[in-house]
Amino acid sequence: MSVTKKDLANNISKKIGLSQKDSLFFVQEFFKILTNHKSGNININKFGTFIFKKTPKRVGRNPKTLKQYDIRPRQKLSFKPSEEVKQNIN
Repeated sequence: MSVTKKDLANNISKKIGLSQKDSLFFVQEFFKILTNHKSGNININKFGTFIFKKTPKRVGRNPKTLKQYDIRPRQKLSFKPSEEVKQNIN
């Protein structure tokens, strides 16, 4: 099952009573904060932590031709759920 931004906005709109436009704005701003805050981790109390990891430059290889090429360094975003979220899931 996949959940879209629109689905999140509709759920917020129904539960809180905001308009769908305001709810969608809220969801979009939340994701902007996550993607623009690359300097450190983002901890949301009783939910989890979004962790930015830097991967170094490395050498990749095409398995078919065995040709080597450089892979640029990147930043990756991972999520570590809190204990409370883990308990609710299991």
